[in-house]
Amino acid sequence: MVDKKLPSDPINPRVLFLKTLGAVFLAEFFVMFFMSFLPDLSLGLEAFLDAFALSVLVVPFLYFFLLQPIQKTIIDRERTETQRSELEKMDKLKGEFISIAAHELRTPVATIMGYAEILSDQEIIDTFTEQQKKDFLCTITENSERLDRIIDDILDANRIESGQRIPLYKKPLSIKALLEKANNRLSLKSNHNLILEVSPEVPERMEFDEHRIDQVIDNLLGNAIKYSPKQSPITIVVEADSHRCSVTVTDQGIGMSNEQKDRVFDKFYRADTSDTAVAGLGLGMSIVKQIIVDHGGTISIESKLGEGTSVCFTLPR
Repeated sequence: MVDKKLPSDPINPRVLFLKTLGAVFLAEFFVMFFMSFLPDLSLGLEAFLDAFALSVLVVPFLYFFLLQPIQKTIIDRERTETQRSELEKMDKLKGEFISIAAHELRTPVATIMGYAEILSDQEIIDTFTEQQKKDFLCTITENSERLDRIIDDILDANRIESGQRIPLYKKPLSIKALLEKANNRLSLKSNHNLILEVSPEVPERMEFDEHRIDQVIDNLLGNAIKYSPKQSPITIVVEADSHRCSVTVTDQGIGMSNEQKDRVFDKFYRADTSDTAVAGLGLGMSIVKQIIVDHGGTISIESKLGEGTSVCFTLPR
């Protein structure tokens, strides 16, 4: 348990020094004032000079040997409490992440093992039609791809946390062609109406990493599909100006609150952590942001609870 945090506004030693100095001189003023009523004025003046000389020695002593150590101790304690609090938050997030990751890995592994066991048993497999066997193989392939994505996300998150840049292999490519492939691929897997709109100003070729931008598009479209009703439209609008190209993915799904929107790019953050939450590690959007930033682009999000979400990323031309 963390001790109660001290006030965040530490004592300023300069202010304390000036206040102490002022108090000493004020005291001296009153000494001089009362001494002026003494019969022997020279005695009062001598007492005042002695007090002044003493203050010149005492005030620096108070500042350097008493006030500074106190102020340093307060700052050190505050820094320690803040660091401890941050470490506890990170430990909690990492603990939750490990639990989620274990569950996310176990699910596709169990599915692959189950169908592989069926396909390896000749007596059981003979009871299924050829179409059913193909469906089993497709399920194994899909879950293998899911495992691959999970491992990629964990490796990317580790690179980001260690301060490394995500490796990029840029070459001149068509963003339109990449989006068309992603649109066709996901249209076959989902029951949503994916609409691609490409402005005439979009250049034929741009320099980007095909695998990484495909990862970004797959993540954004995957989220739009997971968090919006079946048969609902999902639009992908591609536009360009003289400096950059923008891709905007908009859905009519459940949307997000302002708090969820503000934290959506945080590592390990999942907007829904309930038992009915959509599967995921909470790494996707943090990795998406890093990929776009490493390309020299930007990413932003607009969302309203119950109305849908719009995510826009840009890439330099």
